[in-house]
Formats: sequence, C-alpha cells, structure tokens
Amino acid sequence: MAPPLREPVFNLPPVVMLLIGVLAAIHLGRLLLDLQADMEVLSTFSVVPARFALEFGWADQQQIVRDLAAGLNPASAAEKLQVARYFVDGGGVRWWSVLSYAVLHSGTSHIVMNCLWLAAFGSPLARRIGAGRFVFLFAIGSIAGAFAHIGMHTTDVVPLVGASAGVSAATGAAARFVFSRGLRMDAMASDAAVKALPALSLLGMLWNRQAMAFVVFWFATNWLFGAGFVTIAGENQGIAWEAHIGGFLAGLILFPLLDRSIVRPDPGSAAAH
Repeated sequence: MAPPLREPVFNLPPVVMLLIGVLAAIHLGRLLLDLQADMEVLSTFSVVPARFALEFGWADQQQIVRDLAAGLNPASAAEKLQVARYFVDGGGVRWWSVLSYAVLHSGTSHIVMNCLWLAAFGSPLARRIGAGRFVFLFAIGSIAGAFAHIGMHTTDVVPLVGASAGVSAATGAAARFVFSRGLRMDAMASDAAVKALPALSLLGMLWNRQAMAFVVFWFATNWLFGAGFVTIAGENQGIAWEAHIGGFLAGLILFPLLDRSIVRPDPGSAAAH
C-alpha cells in the first residue's frame, strides 16, 4: 500500500511564501541596525510626501515647515523639525521609493498583520493569475497606494512604509472571484478549483451580498484605523488608509486584465468590467 500523501506545513503558493520570507528577512535585518543606519534606510527607501511636493512645485520648504510646526508642541518642535529636515533635505525625490517602501515596516505587529492578510487573500489570487502577474499586481498596487497617500498628505514629512497597499491590491482583486456562487472554502487550496470560479463584474459585486458586505467592512475598518478609533497593538504610527484604498482600487480594477481563467463571468452579474 502506498504511503499517505503528506500535506505541506504551509499550504501557500510559493510566490506568497517567498514574498512573506523577503518581508520578514528585511524586517529582521533592520532590527540589527543601529538607529543612524536605520534612519538612512528609511530616508533612502521610504516614501516622504514632502519630497514629491518640492519636486512638483506643490509647496516650498517654508510651507512644509509651517504645516509641520502648526501641529507641534512647542517643547518638542525643535527636535521634530530637525528630524523633518533630515528626511526632506538633500537628494530630492527617490523615485524608487514608491515601490521600495512596501518592503519596510514600522514594527512587528505591522508586518505580522500584513503577512497574515497576504496569506489569506494573496494565496487564492496567486493560484488564479500565476506568480508573475501576482508580483506585478502587488507592485502596481504599492505604487498606486504611494501616490494616493502623497496626494492626500502633500506636505507630510513622516515616512510611509509597509506592504499594506500591495496587500490591499491583492485583496481587491481576490474580491472579484472569492465570493462567487458555488465557492467551497476547502477548495481554496486547489489551483484548479480557484481558477474554475466565475469572476464577478464590478456591477455584479453590487448584487452579491457577501462581496458587498466584505467591501463595506473593509472600507469601514480602514477608516476606523485611519481615524484613530482603532489601533494596532504596539504601533504608535498612524495607519495610511489612503494608501490602502489606492491599492485596493487598483487591484479591483486591474484584475480582469490579469485573470488567466477562461471561466465566463458569473451569470448572475453583468458583463465583466
């Protein structure tokens, strides 16, 4: 008798496991750096909106300093202004930062939350569209999230970090098919089963109660975190909810262009968008 097949300890697509491993390795590496070296990493690879404001002429340094000083306690203003100048002065825009910021995280809770969400929603998406397209969508979502954040925080000097926008893009794309009729949760680990799910059109999602409930929950949760009503344990930095929304919308809209499934759209929905 043939021995029973063993289930893998982590039943995740290789590309998802690889991405989680890269994020974890970079975070652990930063923990080994001293403060000055880590500040250099943040300055070089994070998104600093004020740099883009200066580059595009949306604001000058005086306006950036005024906007920052307006919300500071006078007792700590000098120190914070010095930190702000460190991130704004010298070198101009780091164009690669709209992508590289996605591999940095502000703390352990931040990276754990992103990796758990990536495993949950990135896995079915990677099974459906393949590794290359998955990485492409993650990158586009990260870039979309960066510019959404820059647009809403033009003169901000606080570095933006985190994979949340890319993870949100995967979530938005997965929402186009994981709520289709006939889904069995035990089939989510099967490439063939995931590819067999009919895709929902944008209009069709409005008529799918599960999909709409999830989208409403997702937006409401992000707003609550962004407004500060809910916080992540151990994290003092605010949640960049605008970046999340930018990534989510990118994934939601771009999914049909990357979908490799030949299954027709759900007959209960309108034509694919």
